[in-house]
Amino acid sequence: MEELREFWRRFRRNTTAMIGLLIVVFLAIIALTAPLTAPWDAVKSQNLMVALQPPSLDHPFGTDHLGRDMLTRILYGSQISLLVGFLVTAMGMVLGTLLGLLAGYLGGWWDRSISRFTDIMLAFPFLLLAIAVSATLGEGLLNELERLGIPTFSTLPVVLALGIASFPSYTRLVRGCVLSIKEEQFVDAARALGAGKRRIMLRHILPNLGGTLLVFGTLRISTAILAESGLSYLGLGAKPPEPTWGNMLSDGREYILFYPWIPLFPGLAILVTVLGFNFLGDGLRDLLDPHMKDS
Repeated sequence: MEELREFWRRFRRNTTAMIGLLIVVFLAIIALTAPLTAPWDAVKSQNLMVALQPPSLDHPFGTDHLGRDMLTRILYGSQISLLVGFLVTAMGMVLGTLLGLLAGYLGGWWDRSISRFTDIMLAFPFLLLAIAVSATLGEGLLNELERLGIPTFSTLPVVLALGIASFPSYTRLVRGCVLSIKEEQFVDAARALGAGKRRIMLRHILPNLGGTLLVFGTLRISTAILAESGLSYLGLGAKPPEPTWGNMLSDGREYILFYPWIPLFPGLAILVTVLGFNFLGDGLRDLLDPHMKDS
């Protein structure tokens, strides 16, 4: 308990971490309370009589080309962005950590196979690989799962595509950390006491990866949110009229010269969200770096 209080004390003194935390908490509150605070319906509130209106008291962020309230759609879009960000990060972290543990600790054939596969995946740019996977899965995956009676959601192909594209980064990171940790004396002591490989990996090595994975995962959430917006902008994400920030940017590109508020506010939402998670990740990195604890 004393360690947690000391960590929180140092966390509060880190301006970057506090700004990031406040932004992330604010975004989480917005996403959770969107159905209660949104002034209009995000999909059904089409009204061509008020289309392309500038920001006003009735519509603080203006309206789009179909007369839908931009503020409402941005509030609901935060739910999709944060959900995709956390799901993609969780998927990539679990799969990448498992493969990294096997490669780093077992070595030999395991290490060669996993490392070569990881190298092949990392040879493709992250977003390009996500586009390829998303285009391959497409609507066919959703239709097949629905036919089998399996519950789905509209962004499932995006989550799977980004999760598959993101796990090699975790694998490379975890493998390098495991190669260092497994040479520590406490691992040798556990091995000398008869602990098996699985016990050593899960009970002794994995807990020591917590800080590294927390920092890297926080930073990768912003990457996932940005990539989801890019896929939606290209038409490979959630399909209209789903209120995603990427879809709103895509709709607004035709009106940017005369109605700049349509792409402006979704772009600002993406910018603030990415900055928030990056600030939080940078702050956690500084706090969890053992070389900076005495500074």
